[in-house]
Amino acid sequence: MPISGPEMHRSLIDGFKRLQNRLESTRQQSVESDDNHGELKDDRSEALLDLARHYLPELSATSIEATWPEVRSSLNSVLMRMQDKRRRCRLESQAVNDRRSIEEDRLIQLNADLDTATEKRDALATDIQRQLAEDETFVELSQRAAAAETALERAEANLNEIEQDAARKLPGFKKSTLFSYLIEQNYGTDRYGSRGFTRRMDRWLAKYIDFSRAKKSYDFLTQTPDQMRSIIANDRAALQTVMEEIEQRHDHVVKKSGLPKTIETVHSLTAERESLLKSLEKTRERSESLEDQLDDLENPQGEFYREAIEVFRRRLAAIKTTDLDSKAKSTVEVTDDQIVARIQGIDASLERLGEEQRRSRKAVRDLQRGLDALGRMMQKFRAAKFDAARSQFLDSFNVGDRIDRVNEADDIDDLWQDLRRAQRWGPSAAQQVGGNPVTSLLVGAMAEAAGAMTEQARRAAHRRRRSYSSRPRD
Repeated sequence: MPISGPEMHRSLIDGFKRLQNRLESTRQQSVESDDNHGELKDDRSEALLDLARHYLPELSATSIEATWPEVRSSLNSVLMRMQDKRRRCRLESQAVNDRRSIEEDRLIQLNADLDTATEKRDALATDIQRQLAEDETFVELSQRAAAAETALERAEANLNEIEQDAARKLPGFKKSTLFSYLIEQNYGTDRYGSRGFTRRMDRWLAKYIDFSRAKKSYDFLTQTPDQMRSIIANDRAALQTVMEEIEQRHDHVVKKSGLPKTIETVHSLTAERESLLKSLEKTRERSESLEDQLDDLENPQGEFYREAIEVFRRRLAAIKTTDLDSKAKSTVEVTDDQIVARIQGIDASLERLGEEQRRSRKAVRDLQRGLDALGRMMQKFRAAKFDAARSQFLDSFNVGDRIDRVNEADDIDDLWQDLRRAQRWGPSAAQQVGGNPVTSLLVGAMAEAAGAMTEQARRAAHRRRRSYSSRPRD
């Protein structure tokens, strides 16, 4: 059984939440690794302090306490500011995610309401067409309109043919000097007034160029188009009269059915859905921005980390492992050698942990990009109206399993392509009521009522459709 659009939409939302949890879990592992890294750094600082005490026996405890607390205070100040910003960022991120969840729940309800209203609109449209098809007067008027449209189309075609014929032939008449002369003299009409020799010469010229035959052709080409335009204008007026009667009966049935109010509800819900989609897009963008900030705050190579490292570097610039190792080897004591060995061991552990951290950070980064890509894909899913009740998907397509196997953004690109290939549109009466539902309904009703003259009735309705759609409604 096909998976409906709302079901697929819910699966995407659930999959998005699971992917969020995966990201948080992976990020937590990265944080734990960072904590281990911090512990090693603390151990190294302790070793450096022990070594300093060993090398500086003449320094008093008071002097040491006066130096190291200052370093720790500076570092703690940076750390506290980072923790405060991370706390505020987490709180806002949670609020944004909560808002996103609320908006998505609202979208699901809104989609259900829109589907219900759309189905009601389509059902009313179907019932209206049935009523009009059973209305004998409407059927008779539709057939008359179809017949009038056929005659009008034929007359328009003939006029077009005559106008093209006139455009080709009239220039030839005008270029004939003798013909133009006789026309100017009003030869062959009551207005011709020449006498004597001129009259005889004009008669000879007329016979010479066969003026009588040419004049008939000339009159046909110049007078017939105007005559036909007059006839066509009358035919159009007659068709308009019939169409107005058709529209009156159609409008009466439409108003009685309550279709306009239902259409208004569909438009209102559609507008609300578009507004909600825009809000969801802004929420998604803010969520991504906050996630990026959190990623930087929890990254040991982030802004606050670099600041703390700089403070620490300035305080311990003179204490380097290689220098300490050389110093230790130059003495006969073994205590300093042992402390330096501790530092070298910690450095080796830090190097190994650093590789693990790089892999962990890459996993977090890839999952974050995958989550962002999934959010954008869900917006495209909604924009394409794949979440509508009429939208269907192959039952073999397990979107939840695919999301659970997402590791990077490219996986989402593949998922979107496969999702589109698995999508189908189910049948809907709305397909018969495209564009403006009321005026399109008139076209369908006339076509059904006209019987054998379906196409002629459809064309007659379309001819009237523009003026019908633009005139005000009560």
